[in-house]
Amino acid sequence: MRLWRAFVGVLVAAALPVIADVGIGSAVAQERNARVEFSRGQSSTTIRGSIRGYDGINYRVNVRGGQRLAVTMDSSNGSNYFNILGPDGGEALFNGSISGNFADVIVPASGDYVVQVYLMRNAARRNEQARFTLRIEVTGGRPIAPPSPDFADGLSGGPDFFQVAGISRGDALNIRTRPSAQSPIVTRVVNGEILRNGGCRMTGQTRWCRVSRPDGSDAGWAAGRFLIEASN
Repeated sequence: MRLWRAFVGVLVAAALPVIADVGIGSAVAQERNARVEFSRGQSSTTIRGSIRGYDGINYRVNVRGGQRLAVTMDSSNGSNYFNILGPDGGEALFNGSISGNFADVIVPASGDYVVQVYLMRNAARRNEQARFTLRIEVTGGRPIAPPSPDFADGLSGGPDFFQVAGISRGDALNIRTRPSAQSPIVTRVVNGEILRNGGCRMTGQTRWCRVSRPDGSDAGWAAGRFLIEASN
């Protein structure tokens, strides 16, 4: 009888399907889902959370076609990233492990977009924890032409000077050593400050601009979405 039960057990085990790890750029085994809602009159929200190991969180936000979906994330763990998935899933519109933790995407169609927060496999295997701050913003009501991917100097490709705009109250814009959200910070500037334009370029789907103070100091790269043409 024992031999027969063991034989049956082998047959049942052989018939069970193998569940593969299918996380995009990550090893997400258990995913939590959360709906993102904005307060009345607001177009952005800041979320603070944490994940550990193979756990992940999917933040769903409804966006209309042609609107701009901007997402930034600061984390205690350098292996903590996010992806942006479209309403139909499939290939990620933005892959944080490649492009960094700053996304600025013009969405092609209306629907629920997913901001998928996860740990890379190297950190997940060690059951590491990440505490993160995620800022999600949706702006614009009609299609906006994306900026040119070509590098342009300040004279022929844009204004000579930018003005910092769109930063949340009490926050500041990071100027970094390279066009990447993972690069060291050179300095931080607030709304209204004037910066010299040294040219912009695309890194993935994010527009970065090389800037400096009017006297040429503190040169580095800033997220282009927070820069507008200076009025004078």
